[in-house]
Amino acid sequence: MAHAAADLVTVVAICYNQSQYLEETLNSILVQTLKGFEFHIIDDCSKDDSAAQIQKWIEKTGAQVTFHQHTENWGLTRTMNHALSLCNTKYFQPWPCDDIMLPHKLEHQINYLEGLDWTPGFLYGDIAWMDENSKVYRESVLEFRRTLFPNNQLPQGNVFKELVQFGCFIPTASGIYNTQALRDLGGFDENLWAEDWDMFMRIALKQGIAAIDEVVSLYRRHPNSTEMTKGDKYWEGHFKILPKYLGIHKGSDRIIWQTLFKDALKAYQLGYKPALNWMGKSFVRQPSWGKLKSFLALLKNQATNQWTK
Repeated sequence: MAHAAADLVTVVAICYNQSQYLEETLNSILVQTLKGFEFHIIDDCSKDDSAAQIQKWIEKTGAQVTFHQHTENWGLTRTMNHALSLCNTKYFQPWPCDDIMLPHKLEHQINYLEGLDWTPGFLYGDIAWMDENSKVYRESVLEFRRTLFPNNQLPQGNVFKELVQFGCFIPTASGIYNTQALRDLGGFDENLWAEDWDMFMRIALKQGIAAIDEVVSLYRRHPNSTEMTKGDKYWEGHFKILPKYLGIHKGSDRIIWQTLFKDALKAYQLGYKPALNWMGKSFVRQPSWGKLKSFLALLKNQATNQWTK
């Protein structure tokens, strides 16, 4: 490599109530084959004993890491911007304290990025799924997701339309950011509950996204993970994202309204009642028999469920 790791990448582990997974996650960062990177840990005012566990881990391992403790809970997107502010390197690697980096992740991905003849704003790869006990039960997430695309090829470059049509098909825990790309975009949108899907669309439009076909991390799906707890706060943030991109392109608007209806249908079925408003807006903007049939089927199922209670 032409540059020292300390100039290339900053890793910021972000923790909130993840005490039981902390040691395994932090150890996976410590044993990276790439050595000498900048390393920070942020605890976002956890309610469990995460902060104490982090202090113990630092003392036990002697890791060269800077520990930052929030005295109040900032939330994920604001904490991501704090993490970004700590980064003075070419690449930025935020990391949740319940997932595991495979040992080669940083070295392989940075080598790949350094060898490209263009500068993507984000590089993604593949992940495996594990449960709360660290047992892997899906070896590749992209094995299925790649079937959504022509010739099973992972999309690269301006993947904005793919992100609108298929949602956040990019596994967040598989990737690494170009720091300047994030800074040029003004960082993460703190009005949103979760940051990844929105940021990927912004990067896709501005600078493009690259892909490497390799499993680089283990994503933990447990009862408290964001993916598994899609409550009102999740959906409220979700429906703030796509409307931001209306008006960019007529063809994109069509896909956005279709996706808003599809997502609203799912959200309503999961108990998020304001989603009914988005179904109505989508139908008014883009009426179709398919949407009407889906909506009538939803009402019929609701009536049936009420009758059988």
